[in-house]
Amino acid sequence: MASEKNTCVYTVLIGNYEALNEQPVAHRSDIPFICLTDDPSLTSDTWKIVQLTPAFKMDPIRSQRMLKICPHWVDALDGFDQSLYIDNSVVLHQAPELIIERHGWAQGIGLPAHSFRQSVMDEFIEVARNGHDDQNRIFEQLNHYLTYGEPTLSEPPYWTAIMLRDHRDEAVRAAMLRWVEHVLRYSRRDQLSLNAALRESGIVPARWELDNHESWFHTWPHAHRRDRFSGGRDPAASMTPPLAQMRAENLKLQLRLAHALQQTNASIAAIHASTSWRLTSPLRRLKQWLQRAADAAATRPANPSGH
Repeated sequence: MASEKNTCVYTVLIGNYEALNEQPVAHRSDIPFICLTDDPSLTSDTWKIVQLTPAFKMDPIRSQRMLKICPHWVDALDGFDQSLYIDNSVVLHQAPELIIERHGWAQGIGLPAHSFRQSVMDEFIEVARNGHDDQNRIFEQLNHYLTYGEPTLSEPPYWTAIMLRDHRDEAVRAAMLRWVEHVLRYSRRDQLSLNAALRESGIVPARWELDNHESWFHTWPHAHRRDRFSGGRDPAASMTPPLAQMRAENLKLQLRLAHALQQTNASIAAIHASTSWRLTSPLRRLKQWLQRAADAAATRPANPSGH
């Protein structure tokens, strides 16, 4: 059984990507909930906020992946033997003690199957189609896998938004190292490489068959104020010269200002077209006439003779 002394729940929020989701279930658990972040202003009622410096200033996604994949590398998690990792977009509805009680540590690592992808190859296709990473990286990785006959391309992929791991298991550590090597060398989309990393390491995790969107213990996704391209997340950001990046931001600002002006003008036009505006038009004209008369009286020169 898990205890608060050696197990934690943790998430990672790097690069102002989205708003932190609270986990109300934390109030019913003895296991600490830890959020690793680079945001100095972040606060929470349910997470213990731990500040850290990302590994790569211009690559928040791979910085996040390193913390996600290798908890045994994280100083803030040194005192824990096991962890339940959840993506920030996952909200738990059952205490982590119940999740661990059902799934346990027998295989060192456990996580859900991907419930709406039939194969790793399908995941490659979707990642490329949706522009989640640099196309060159994606297809270089796929071409390499195909060239040496990577057998896991036909396997169902795992869903890595939730992971239960024993940090003390050397085989698990070795598999996580191999996984992060793939992520640093190839696509930052970690679900593309997990199956291959596990096969190379000889690890077979506990595979949980559940609907990724909703299960007996979680719901997903909860993506509040998410910006896919914030903080250098745009796949082209690291290849765009600073001057071009500044120009792109300037154009975005101009578009936002133009949109705000358009909305304001539309609101004014709607007011002018309203029945109440038309009915009160005589009163506004009278007010203007009285104001002009008052202004004229105030500027008229005084009669020194008193006549």
